[in-house]
Amino acid sequence: MTYPAPTYAPQRPVPPSFPQNGRTAQPKPLIRAQAPEEPKPARPPLLTLPSPEQLGVAVRPVENVVDWTALHARMKELGVLSFHMDSLPDGRSRFTCWMPGNRSGLTRRIESVAATQAEAVQHGLQEAARLRP
Repeated sequence: MTYPAPTYAPQRPVPPSFPQNGRTAQPKPLIRAQAPEEPKPARPPLLTLPSPEQLGVAVRPVENVVDWTALHARMKELGVLSFHMDSLPDGRSRFTCWMPGNRSGLTRRIESVAATQAEAVQHGLQEAARLRP
């Protein structure tokens, strides 16, 4: 038995159907997948730090600031070969410097101890100027 080959039959578009009572059809509502805007969170209150006095921390005045540029220039002028600063356990400072001695190849050590670095350096350089040949 032979069957006939299938044939293609284009389908015609179906015209829109109108309601029976003569009224026009309402369009379908358009639905969008979008969430409503979320409210912005309120700003947290600004943080304020208490002052050191409120925390019970004592504020010390700044000590005499040493002008190291001027001191280095003075040391060079005096011929200082080397220097060293120490902080002593009792809070004082010690300045030690080495200068050329009276004889070739020997150096002279000068040491000064004071309450602050600035005072120790100043006293040490005064002694170096006094002992300078």
